[in-house]
Amino acid sequence: MHSVLTSRFKILTAPLLVGMAAILFSAPLSADQLPGEALNTFPADTLQVAFTSLVDLRSLANYQQIQQRILSRQMHAFEEFLRPMGIDPDKDIDEVMLGWRGELMGPSGYLGLAGGRFQPDLIQKYFQQTGLPARQYGGLNLYAFGSGTDPDDLFFAFFDNTLAAFGRLTDLKAMIDARQGLANALNSNNDYVGWQNELDGTAPEWGILNGKSAANLAGLWMAPAGSKLVDLNSLSRTVRALLYSVQWDTGFSTRLTMVCDKPETASGFAGLITLLQQAAQRPSAGGSSLPPILQSIQTHVDGARLELDASGPPELLDQILPRGGN
Repeated sequence: MHSVLTSRFKILTAPLLVGMAAILFSAPLSADQLPGEALNTFPADTLQVAFTSLVDLRSLANYQQIQQRILSRQMHAFEEFLRPMGIDPDKDIDEVMLGWRGELMGPSGYLGLAGGRFQPDLIQKYFQQTGLPARQYGGLNLYAFGSGTDPDDLFFAFFDNTLAAFGRLTDLKAMIDARQGLANALNSNNDYVGWQNELDGTAPEWGILNGKSAANLAGLWMAPAGSKLVDLNSLSRTVRALLYSVQWDTGFSTRLTMVCDKPETASGFAGLITLLQQAAQRPSAGGSSLPPILQSIQTHVDGARLELDASGPPELLDQILPRGGN
């Protein structure tokens, strides 16, 4: 009789224990879940996003070299700031999604989300004990990295123990407003939703540059050599977006997709790159200042899209994509 009651007790309590575990220990974000969270959180005027799966890159032999490229100086300092609070970025953070609301990427001025394993209660106690600056907004504690008075100081907050947000105070507040439905989020842009769905799961690093921000980067590739052949200002009217994905092993391989306004524009840019490549092979005729990585890039036109494929050692990637958000 006792064994029967014991068995029934185990059967009845097992679901209860499972339910309690689900409440007490929130499951970490699954792979590539963070980009979806970013769509619901980044403000609608975000022009650029960059996703990095740190958990995938850490398994690579040259991770230290890759890490130096993907972290800006400010981001590295921010990571070191978190360590005394019990957050080890090399173990506790799995994915990072950065965004820029301006037309140019920069080493500061970004906003972001991080997915991993956090202990918000310990952070709160640390700030209370040390007297570091903090404030509240939207029911969340906002913690300052810096004095908290400089407009460029970073603030960070936790939506739960698997998701953290960070950025300048105005940007962090905009993210909270968007996430709470008080302002439009990036998921209100159907084009961005489609581009992000297209890139999800394709590579440990990928990104989107929209409108003029895409034109600015494409212009940097071709100037000054391309400035003689095309009006770089017109790029902003003909390039809708630039999508990229990066794979790593001992070096990198990347695909960049220039989403143009019409097929003729995509074909025109493909022809321009071919002309610049041919000029680069004729040093006696004055040559070309086209970056070396673009001198061997492969192009393919697919309707209104121009696809470019390149590969090489890590240091060459700096010639076509910003280093550490710079």
